[in-house]
Amino acid sequence: MLKTYLAPLSTALVLSTALVAPAHAETLRMASQGDATSLDPHSHNESFTNYFLANIYEGLVARDRNFEIAGQLAESWEQVDATTWRFKLRDGVTFHDGSAFAADDVIFSMDRALSETSNFKHVLASVESYSAVDDMNVEIVTKAPNPILLNDLLDLMILDKQWAEANGAAEPINLQAEEKAFSATNANGTGPFSVVSRAQGEETTLTAFDGYWGETGNVTEVVFTPINNAATLVSALLSGEVDLVMPLPLQDIARVEAGEGVKVVSSAEARTMYIGMDQWRDQIIESPVEGNPFLDLRVRQAIAHAVDAQAIIDRVMQGQATLATQYVMDKVNGYNPDLTRLEYNVDTAKALLAEAGYPDGFELTMDCSTDRYVNDGQICQATVSLLARVGITVNLIAQPKAQFFPKVVAPDFGTSFFLLSWTPSTMDSLNVFQNVLGTRDLDNGVGAWNISGCSVPEADTLAAEAAVTMDAAAREAMLQDAMALMVEDVCLVPLHVQQLVWGAAENIDVVQHPTFEFPLEYFNVN
Repeated sequence: MLKTYLAPLSTALVLSTALVAPAHAETLRMASQGDATSLDPHSHNESFTNYFLANIYEGLVARDRNFEIAGQLAESWEQVDATTWRFKLRDGVTFHDGSAFAADDVIFSMDRALSETSNFKHVLASVESYSAVDDMNVEIVTKAPNPILLNDLLDLMILDKQWAEANGAAEPINLQAEEKAFSATNANGTGPFSVVSRAQGEETTLTAFDGYWGETGNVTEVVFTPINNAATLVSALLSGEVDLVMPLPLQDIARVEAGEGVKVVSSAEARTMYIGMDQWRDQIIESPVEGNPFLDLRVRQAIAHAVDAQAIIDRVMQGQATLATQYVMDKVNGYNPDLTRLEYNVDTAKALLAEAGYPDGFELTMDCSTDRYVNDGQICQATVSLLARVGITVNLIAQPKAQFFPKVVAPDFGTSFFLLSWTPSTMDSLNVFQNVLGTRDLDNGVGAWNISGCSVPEADTLAAEAAVTMDAAAREAMLQDAMALMVEDVCLVPLHVQQLVWGAAENIDVVQHPTFEFPLEYFNVN
């Protein structure tokens, strides 16, 4: 049976009303604690980088203003049979350099996303084949029925085939090698903004794309500045030097709330923070201990009992977070409401360490970013202090994300103890299993962010079954059971789900999404 999916009419009406551009064009000056790690859309699957680039590049589908999945470069789509999807591409779309968008660009981008240096293979993990039916239609065939194919495609951005090949950018840059290729500092998308200038770590300027196919707000120029010092970041907002800071340092919420001409904008974020432990090496690295203590479940349980996550929420996160019992937040499909976390108990932690052969604890190194997550450096410092109470000495390596990510990600996974987090862009926990929790199968795009190297085959089986199960209730039960197995195995130590908190000038209208997207086409300067 042929079935066509289009954006709901009600949504289209909301957009047509909300996006009528005011008469005057405006500049938006925004700042954050860190920068996008690259302008290459297939190099680094990091949410800030992804959503910064989502203002420049587009996909077949995207989240609209109301967080619903809607057509972007795909005008419509139909499911021909259980495994075959046909996408009709949007007519009249051009890239920023004026070249026409067509099916060849989609096929090229899929090939690129599956190439060796890509960090986005998981997006097409369920796909058997894809082809251009003609210049404006693309067909995707999945290996089995995929109930969330559209969700998976949210992370696939489309490049200009001709532009990429002409500039030696046919392959994504190798982030781990810190490769500085053309596509790291240049971009040519179809999105509402194009790149005017780029100085990584200093300033990036975007301008509204005159040829954009959709309606937008009144922002015509965006000047983005990374500011890694929290005090400087807030001072820039309060003095009017910038219009928007994200995230707002939590310790300054009250100060901004009391400030003149500025406001605090907050909502729930789908980001879960956690501590990871090496479970794949026989010998952990950057530690004098012999062997790998984390291969023993009792040691992983001891770490969980020793880390007082509620104290971190109260003191480090200023209450702007909720306790995590698992590896997704409660709004994500597959969240298991029956799970609880191991309680904070120093005596229990010490007893478990003693049973595992470490009555006096041990020494290890922790890797931590300082400009990626809200108060990430402070969270790690608190963890170091908490673990000292059970005899574990932690040498902390706190570093900017530009150094942190190349060290800890595939293929070397150069850490044995670390702080990280994950936001499932699909709002479905299968995304977490494909990236963070599933047993590593890097050639097939599974486990690229399973830095811990944990492996629970029974959970893998359940996740694989959920990936091809169309019955929503049965599928959710499978994901919940798989999540329970991972929590029981203490693959990671869940900490908290952080709140999305931004500081903005009073005259700035923004749209916040729980996945941390910041779609600038919906922003307005009043």
